[in-house]
Amino acid sequence: MNPKAISLSAELAEVRCAIAGARFIADALATHSLDSREQELQAPVSITAILVLAELRLQQVERVLRGEEDPQHLWAPHNDVTPDSGEGDKQDLVLRPWSQAKETKEPAARKKLERSGPRKRRGQAPSPEPEPPAQPEGGGEQPPPGGTPS
Repeated sequence: MNPKAISLSAELAEVRCAIAGARFIADALATHSLDSREQELQAPVSITAILVLAELRLQQVERVLRGEEDPQHLWAPHNDVTPDSGEGDKQDLVLRPWSQAKETKEPAARKKLERSGPRKRRGQAPSPEPEPPAQPEGGGEQPPPGGTPS
């Protein structure tokens, strides 16, 4: 089985195509080029859906690049590359899932993207300290064995 890797160029190209599709629909709506009233009513919803998906995907790419999310979550057929197969552009940034990043050594230019786990986001408050177990009323004193205190 070939290990999965993610082409950042292919991912960004897919997002660009989605945005171009939204622009195409918006242009068709503005110039009254759609075939039916049903398409005219559906167009704004379609544009919004495309742009929301593109925005969320870009946010996910950003989290991956910051090391806050495993690149494996980005993998899709449109961005799949086989590592070290010569496939893809030499200038492309290839992301590997954290499980693979531990197993393979990468060139120094790519090493920065490898992280052993998630990182805290900028501006994110530190995780709260766990609270100690609740103490019973009366300071936690235990009754003497064999009955109730007198």
